[in-house]
Amino acid sequence: MTQIEQKVSTNRPFKQTRALIRLALNDGWTQKEVADVCRTQQSVVSAWAKGTKLAKEGQLTELLARYGNTLRRQSFRLYWNIDPETGKKHFFRVEGKVIFQHICFDLRRDKSSNKLIKKHPEQRLVVHHQGQDSFRLIDQCRLQFNHDDSLIDSYQEEAIWSSFISEPLTGAQLVQQLDNVGKELLQTHPSDGHALPFLIRQALLQHGFPVEGIEEFPAQW
Repeated sequence: MTQIEQKVSTNRPFKQTRALIRLALNDGWTQKEVADVCRTQQSVVSAWAKGTKLAKEGQLTELLARYGNTLRRQSFRLYWNIDPETGKKHFFRVEGKVIFQHICFDLRRDKSSNKLIKKHPEQRLVVHHQGQDSFRLIDQCRLQFNHDDSLIDSYQEEAIWSSFISEPLTGAQLVQQLDNVGKELLQTHPSDGHALPFLIRQALLQHGFPVEGIEEFPAQW
């Protein structure tokens, strides 16, 4: 991570501030003790605990060192896939906040209105942030019955996807990976393929992560 990226990370608002502060308080810390280690005032910690303000990551360094693993374990999703040959089921527990999700639908043109209609979801991309500059990409496709290739359906949406988990990726690697996925999607889902490079950069920026190649036009205050 470059010096500029480290500075951005330190100044980035920590979106799970309230959950982290509640972990510390429930573990016996007082608001005064939290304020001391975060080098701020007790009134600020009170606002963090209520969820009315977000702390900067740099302010929470000591609390993240103590409770970061617990916080990540509390934020997770369960995924699975089924081997089409053996029927063996594999389950995956992926920790970290979901910062991006995109679904590609099977589009069909309605004959009466000539409009494209979303028939059913075919592919889904999910990104977990796992701390610092580390992300995991979950590439999912719909589960199918072997005997007739019909799609498995369920009232619980998470159960209908066969999932493939990436190795840990840096932010730059994640952008490159999804740029490549976008190129592949141009053949089957052209609208999604064209939009994907924009959507992942937008998601990263909105969550406070640095993205290379963005021309900045800062406001003057």
